[in-house]
Amino acid sequence: MDLVCTRCGEPWNMDHVLHEAPADFKRNGGLIMRCPVCPAKPPVLADAEQARLRRIATLAKLFGDDVDGLAVTLADGDML
Repeated sequence: MDLVCTRCGEPWNMDHVLHEAPADFKRNGGLIMRCPVCPAKPPVLADAEQARLRRIATLAKLFGDDVDGLAVTLADGDML
């Protein structure tokens, strides 16, 4: 299951984020605020993608440390 960087939109395998390379991510629980592929400046994204990433960020804040619950919700995709 994937978590999504809310800055650039890149999906990341949850195990990679939590266990393989946690120092490569700026995150709080399941909220990824910056990932290894983020450009130096925030990327220019379409309005629809920005809205989707804001929804993901809101969900991540609601789930807090329940990273598994967030990943399952993101995998379902119906709320995005």
